[in-house]
Amino acid sequence: MLRSFRSLVSKKIAVFVSAAVLALAALFCACVWETAHSALQVAEKNAKTADIVPSSLITLAPSSTSFERLLTPSGFRNAAEFQGSLYVSSSSALFEYSEGELKHTWYVGRELPPFPLLSLAVRMGSATPELWIATDGGGIVIYNGSIMRQLLPRLPAARTVSALLMLHNGRVLVGSRQGLYISDGDSLTSFHRNFEKTDVTSLSGDEDDFWIGTRADGAWHWLGGEAVHITAELPDPQVLSIAVRAAQAWIGTPVGVSEFTGGKLSRHLAEGIFARALAERDGTLWIGTIDQGTFELRLDSRPLRPQSLSADQPAISNAFAETTNALLSVQAHGIAELPSGRMLIEAPTPSLAGEHITALHEDSRGRLWIGYFDHGLDIVDLSMGGELTHLEDDVLFCVNRIKESPGDATVVAATANGLAVFDRKARVRQVLDRETGLIASNVTDVLFRRGDEGAALMVVATPAGLSFFDHGSFSSIYAFQGLTNNHVYTLAENNGTVYVGTLGGLSAVKNGLVQASFTTANSTLRQNWITASAEFEGALYLGTYGSGVVRLEQSGAFTSYLSFSGRRCEINLNAMLTTNRALYAGTAGEGIAILPAGSDRWQFLRDGLPSHNVTALDARDGRIYIGTDNGVVRILENNLLP
Repeated sequence: MLRSFRSLVSKKIAVFVSAAVLALAALFCACVWETAHSALQVAEKNAKTADIVPSSLITLAPSSTSFERLLTPSGFRNAAEFQGSLYVSSSSALFEYSEGELKHTWYVGRELPPFPLLSLAVRMGSATPELWIATDGGGIVIYNGSIMRQLLPRLPAARTVSALLMLHNGRVLVGSRQGLYISDGDSLTSFHRNFEKTDVTSLSGDEDDFWIGTRADGAWHWLGGEAVHITAELPDPQVLSIAVRAAQAWIGTPVGVSEFTGGKLSRHLAEGIFARALAERDGTLWIGTIDQGTFELRLDSRPLRPQSLSADQPAISNAFAETTNALLSVQAHGIAELPSGRMLIEAPTPSLAGEHITALHEDSRGRLWIGYFDHGLDIVDLSMGGELTHLEDDVLFCVNRIKESPGDATVVAATANGLAVFDRKARVRQVLDRETGLIASNVTDVLFRRGDEGAALMVVATPAGLSFFDHGSFSSIYAFQGLTNNHVYTLAENNGTVYVGTLGGLSAVKNGLVQASFTTANSTLRQNWITASAEFEGALYLGTYGSGVVRLEQSGAFTSYLSFSGRRCEINLNAMLTTNRALYAGTAGEGIAILPAGSDRWQFLRDGLPSHNVTALDARDGRIYIGTDNGVVRILENNLLP
């Protein structure tokens, strides 16, 4: 009996212990599940927060500065139909046309942010239709017909917007140089982690089925929430353009076009053609190129052979724009209707040949000389109402500096292929290069000096050293004779000594001999790369690549300025200017640095400039000319100085 009782108690205890263990296990599992669930919620919340790109939404107002646009670089880039008008963008302006007539112009730096305009697209899914304008560094400008706002990401990589795709649900896909985003007009969110570092070049399609072009990694096809990477099917991994129509897609590369049907490669088209722009309409594929003109390709023709739109004078299509009634070819000098090629809109004239200004000079005859990074030279006769002459050839292509001889008013243009000497009628009289005695043909700067008999002697800077032109003959020096570095960028004279700014420091040259050299190793110079130089109030000032402007003292020491401390300030090549009232320096991203006479404090001016990258400066009779990588402006010095 006792044994049976003990057995029963043991069983009850075992059952109780088992139940307790199970209860504790259940409680433990519940706690673990709750903790995991809370962690998952926090993780999801953090993930969503991390995907949001911090941005500012700014209402734009016109700049109140007094900068005057001389001529606008036309260079039409893109177009879009919006609220019954055709909006056309160039790098430096937005134009509104109605029935072929120009109705309104907005300029970058004045009504628009100081960044080049890239592409246009119209958002229709929102309460009010909007024109979206992609910029190169300033995010997105959104215009609703009355108010302009700027969606500016804090992330610098997201500010260069390379592509826009309007989705039917009212949202917008935004491609940048480093990532793919989606926007509702008020904010910017990373689209997918797979594309966080993608360098996007083009977008086409709709929210459930779209294509992504990249700069060096082929294309992606997004279909129903899944992404397929396409590389081997393309003739080149660099995607320049994409066009989509129903289940078909065409991907343009530098060496041809690939056609896809249902996401699968079906055939290669237009082999050897640089397809930077694509559009399909009514069974015809239109291809815009860099220098081969515009091609039309009937997709059902046999054989498939692209036909040039104009064989005599190739019409270069920078982009295509589809309107309600027509397909338009956006060309640098106008808008043409396809397939007829009839010009509907002519670009404003006269217009500058390019945007990237590298040299400026107003000569003693009232002509403004404008040199470009890659478009030769424009000469604007200011006394003749702005009559413009464009010069461009194998020598006059990449212009580094324009100077005028004080002796006979001869104008010279320093280029990458020689020193062009002009006569009084602005015709090239002579080209000085390595074959004629220069130490190298690539000329970076020119300095005119007064000789003993009043003749102007010329010193020429090159990447191979220094050449002196004296009474019809050349002599040269380079590192073997003591220059700190052969690559000479800038020249200035102070107290009879020529100061030579190079990639490796500063050299002082007198009577053709190097007297002294200054580098970061033997002086207080903070940067060896000297990019610009000028004499101001009896002292020599040097622009550097990274440390702003410094002053050379008579003791040989260099004085730096607090205005440039704490920032990496790069002075552009030979972008320094001296007047009686101030010293000016053009920076690579901070606008104009200004040192008023008698002051030791530099001031920075950005407001009103077409770009904060100031690349050239000149002055005459109280007028200051400011060249940037996005056009040129002019202002009276009285309105510029505080």
